[in-house]
Amino acid sequence: MDVIVVGCGLAGIAAMRKLQDAGLQVLGLEASNRIGGRVYTTEFAGKAIDIGAAWCHGEKDNVIFETVNPLGLLGRPDPDTNYYVQSNGELVPEDKANGILKALGDAVEGADKNLKQSISQFVRGTANSNATLKENPELSSSFIEWFERNNHLGGQDDPKRGKSLRVLSEFWESEGEPFLNWKGRGYKTMLDVLTNKYPDPSKEVPLQILFNKEVENIRWGIAQLGVDPTNPLVQVKCKDGSLYAAKSVIVTVSVGVLKERHEQLFYPQLPADKVTNIQNLNMCVLDKIYVEFETPWWPKTPAKFTLLWRDEDKAQFGPNEQWITEIFGFWTVDYQPNVLLFWIYGQGAETMEKRSVEEVRAGVQKLIDVAVKKEFDVSPIKDILRSQWASNPFARGAYAFRTVYTEENGGGAIELSEPLYHPNKFPVVCFAGEATSHHRHTDGHGAIESGFREADRLIGSFKEFGFK
Repeated sequence: MDVIVVGCGLAGIAAMRKLQDAGLQVLGLEASNRIGGRVYTTEFAGKAIDIGAAWCHGEKDNVIFETVNPLGLLGRPDPDTNYYVQSNGELVPEDKANGILKALGDAVEGADKNLKQSISQFVRGTANSNATLKENPELSSSFIEWFERNNHLGGQDDPKRGKSLRVLSEFWESEGEPFLNWKGRGYKTMLDVLTNKYPDPSKEVPLQILFNKEVENIRWGIAQLGVDPTNPLVQVKCKDGSLYAAKSVIVTVSVGVLKERHEQLFYPQLPADKVTNIQNLNMCVLDKIYVEFETPWWPKTPAKFTLLWRDEDKAQFGPNEQWITEIFGFWTVDYQPNVLLFWIYGQGAETMEKRSVEEVRAGVQKLIDVAVKKEFDVSPIKDILRSQWASNPFARGAYAFRTVYTEENGGGAIELSEPLYHPNKFPVVCFAGEATSHHRHTDGHGAIESGFREADRLIGSFKEFGFK
């Protein structure tokens, strides 16, 4: 075997396809029973729905858009109707809401991105000095809390574990429509395109992937390169006892998994600077709760409801219900006329994941009773479906981000992407996945770019060392 790919999400599948097209022998080891990783399209309310990644974010310099748009697979949403709902059920006038949001946006845009400070710290400091935000401190405070959750800023327990200001310059948004949908097919369509299953299933590329193969240990640098080119340089052992060998491995597991298991996963262990980098990055915990209603009760579609919590309303929820107060909004869902998507982030999301489906349903119902029914005639809940990315041992969160600790100690996506080399500079262990994308981390197109990047690296190295 030439290359083993650990993890068959977008990055892994992209790498496998490019390596196989170049004539290399490649094997994918996937811990779960499906491909996709944090792309997971399933069925809900009789239609496809995405538990993880759901949209193509942007158009320019976006490998997903460039690949699938010519095939007519992407849909453009109509303009949203925005509702700003306080937790006592009262609506905030749109002009007042827009004024506060503009003040927050302008402040962040004008921030010094080189400050070793979290975005959250900066925003909270702005509240004390910005004239617009000082006009109505209580309402501004609710918007700031929403802004932190909606942008997944982190740092609730430790401000230094929050998203750093440098994220704003390191991450490059793709210009164009940020919420292109898959016309009801789901994000798995991208996997079908990568494997050539779409548009003609009979032309699917037969990638060699083994499922339920949780990797236990990667032994690297175990042979002398150059003595015998057929010798493997890496051995991968799975929890079921199976053993696989290759000249190189591409590791695509999430930063969350690396944080939890890097000491056991690699032998020899990772270099100290790589470990520090992994420890200083953080994983965003972002979850979805899809709620199907008997009939659509919202006045317009598409719509986005921003939920603005007041302290006195949070007090209506008991200690075991506080997670409900961390739901920060709900949106209509393209091609799902009876469904709303409720968003929850951070510690509240982690708590929600541990609750039963019945408890989550009751929690959403109480939220609706307290905060929504005053202005809207809400129809009964029919069904719910929620994500559990933090609890998933093969994900441990939604995506990785830079923190203040990253800025203080050095590192980031570029450093994370650096391979481990054999003494003669052959890349033995390569790293891919959204967290290693130099400027498109968090996004699916960043994951695919990273898989292509590492495949290109190995294709070049195999030629250089005369393996192919």
